[in-house]
Amino acid sequence: MSRTIVALAIVVFIVSSVQQGWADPTPPIMPAVVETPLPPPVELPEVALPDGVPNTPLTATEAAQIALHRQPSLTVAKSGVQASQGKVQQMKAGLQPGVTLSGGYSNQAISPGDASGGGDFSSGANLKQLLFDYNRTRSQVRQAVAQQHSSEANLTKAQSDLVLQTKQAYYTYVQNQRLVGVNEANLRNRQQHLAQAQARVQAGMGLPIDVVRAQTAIDDAVFNLNLARNTASVSRVILVQSMGLDPRTPIQVGDADEPAQAADDFNALVETALKQRPEMAQAKANLQANEYGINIAKTSNAPSLVGTVGWGLRGSSFPPQDNTLILGVAIQWNALDGGLTKGKITEAQANRNSAQAQLDMAALTVTSDVSQSYLNVKTAEQRLITTAATVANAQEALRLAQGRYDAGLGTFLDVLDAQAALVTAQTNRVNAQSTMNQARASLAHALNSDPALATGNK
Repeated sequence: MSRTIVALAIVVFIVSSVQQGWADPTPPIMPAVVETPLPPPVELPEVALPDGVPNTPLTATEAAQIALHRQPSLTVAKSGVQASQGKVQQMKAGLQPGVTLSGGYSNQAISPGDASGGGDFSSGANLKQLLFDYNRTRSQVRQAVAQQHSSEANLTKAQSDLVLQTKQAYYTYVQNQRLVGVNEANLRNRQQHLAQAQARVQAGMGLPIDVVRAQTAIDDAVFNLNLARNTASVSRVILVQSMGLDPRTPIQVGDADEPAQAADDFNALVETALKQRPEMAQAKANLQANEYGINIAKTSNAPSLVGTVGWGLRGSSFPPQDNTLILGVAIQWNALDGGLTKGKITEAQANRNSAQAQLDMAALTVTSDVSQSYLNVKTAEQRLITTAATVANAQEALRLAQGRYDAGLGTFLDVLDAQAALVTAQTNRVNAQSTMNQARASLAHALNSDPALATGNK
């Protein structure tokens, strides 16, 4: 009986407590959080666009073409070509006839104060022509021409490297701009989550700690957005510098991806690269120049035959009246040089062997470049497909987490975790897209088939 009375008393107490709670509910307590301000983007002062730079979004190819016309670093390679052309002209001069003009006046006195010797006027012209030297001079000309081809290939290599450098900077800037967009979207979502948490607390259905967590997530989002903006600004400066422009130039970039190369037959790609890469042309030209160097060394002490024709005037009056015509042939031969020629031949043969090794190394490097670029392109394309599916799944997971939280079935931590997973997935997708674009640009560089090279040098 006593147990029954105690049980009834407990039930009455519980019912009365519940009724009192319904009649006088506890007011919601909103936590005191400090709102984080979003600082404005830090920007450089702008300068006027130079001539030839459009005030429209640039493609990667257009940015590379601007670099080919404005980047001062190419001046070194261009000067090398110009110098080699001058060297060819110098060597060719040895095969052409040379003319020497002379003139003078002399007065020879027999003794001091005696002018009986009279004056003597003279003038003349001499024509000199190389007749035969065992093709030593012709080999020097051919060697200079091969060296010119080498310098021209070096210029092409410098241009190709600049195009790749500019495109990599371009896609890095595009990547960082896209990451700014990801962080801006993340901040908006975090702000919506805060409003959602505050609404549930005000309705008496949420926890105050959820508001604090939401504000903390906003703080992180503001910090990451500020960092992403700075990273994008710095990458823009790097891009503009690679284009040969003032870093304050206000350029715009597009959102297009690098076009794909026809990369089905890998062996065909290698053969194409071996034919088109400037490194191969340069190495072949250097080898040819060193082969001519052997011929030059072998004939360095060979006899040379030179023909001369001279005509002169001489006499005591001006203009002189005595005509003189001279015809001659001269032979020059250093019959004994103490082993100098043998030493030159040994040196030239060693240089030739070194040039052959450099050609072999260039072929290995080209094949390696194509191999790495091919693998990177294929892997990047696969990653891009994977990350696209990951983003879609992360978006669906966030939608479900928000729905469960609104219905009171899930926790706010589930929403925060789902949003963080979405940001990670979107970041991975942006990075994968940039990696694919840069890998495609590297493959075009490995094949020396970038369209910017075909149109940027017109």
